[in-house]
Amino acid sequence: MHPSLANIGAYIKTNTLALAPAARAAGTVQGPTLDVLSFRSAVLAVAVGAATGAPTTLSATFTLESRGSTAGPEGVPGDWAAVVDRDGQTLSVVATAVDGAVELDVDFSFLGDDHDQVRVKQVLAFTGGTSPTLATGAVLVLGGSNRLPV
Repeated sequence: MHPSLANIGAYIKTNTLALAPAARAAGTVQGPTLDVLSFRSAVLAVAVGAATGAPTTLSATFTLESRGSTAGPEGVPGDWAAVVDRDGQTLSVVATAVDGAVELDVDFSFLGDDHDQVRVKQVLAFTGGTSPTLATGAVLVLGGSNRLPV
């Protein structure tokens, strides 16, 4: 049996925390800057937990932003830009229910020229309720490395 079938863990990197688990109120939050230079693809795996404050509806939209680490003036990091597919559509995944998981497959050829850093952007929206929050968190599973991840 091929090792990629019996030992998938040797071919992916799963310990990249893209958004720390937390109860969050409505609004926008970005995760940490992640270096993806040696990888060709990823899966953004999002977990959505319990909501508090009894909202009538909720929506949690997750997108990726990218930038070049030395793309700006004098070699400083460039500006963040939404990652879009070949049709110019922003890559995103939306969770509308609690206690679930959603995922987004990402081809890093969609990143901007010379972009080697990504971060997760989460936008939460609620209807109704009293000071609602939603527990969310995300992991970026990286694959397609030039070398096997350690």
